[in-house]
Amino acid sequence: MKGKLSATVDKPLLEFLDSLPGKTRSEKLARILTKFRQLEEERLLRQQLSRFSEDEDEVWEQTVSEAMWSE
Repeated sequence: MKGKLSATVDKPLLEFLDSLPGKTRSEKLARILTKFRQLEEERLLRQQLSRFSEDEDEVWEQTVSEAMWSE
């Protein structure tokens, strides 16, 4: 489901948006926001994973390794 958005941005940002490939500003902005969301989710995941201790890392690596090689 899509929603409508109206935004006022500085001219350099608008020029940047217009310079991107794509047919419409809406398409370009949606692509940028989707990519930003993906990067933010990845950053949060990395932050959570970095909290594990070395022992937990070893257990995780063993679990993943076993899962990869099991039938």
